[in-house]
Amino acid sequence: MYDQLVFIHQQLKQREVGIELQRFTNVVTKPGVSYYEVPAYNEYLLLTNASALPIGTRIISDTNSIEIAVSQKSLVAMEEFSGLIAIEIPNEVQEYPILEFIQIVKE
Repeated sequence: MYDQLVFIHQQLKQREVGIELQRFTNVVTKPGVSYYEVPAYNEYLLLTNASALPIGTRIISDTNSIEIAVSQKSLVAMEEFSGLIAIEIPNEVQEYPILEFIQIVKE
């Protein structure tokens, strides 16, 4: 996890983005709910566990979109989202995932 944080800090420094707050945050999914919205204005949410999400999960924001496919099951890179984030979990899942993010609030 330390390497990920160092990478994030380097990337934001290159963009000249100051960090006001850095923390871990989760979106816990529940049976019967397949759609979630997470407001992430003036901040970044970096998905750290894409490989643990069910195939067919979609995450769409103002800055990025991803649909988890078989090829993402081995994904180790972080995906960055900002703005309004929409998360759609497939209806036929057996276990409901927890989406793990590193939250960076900009200065």
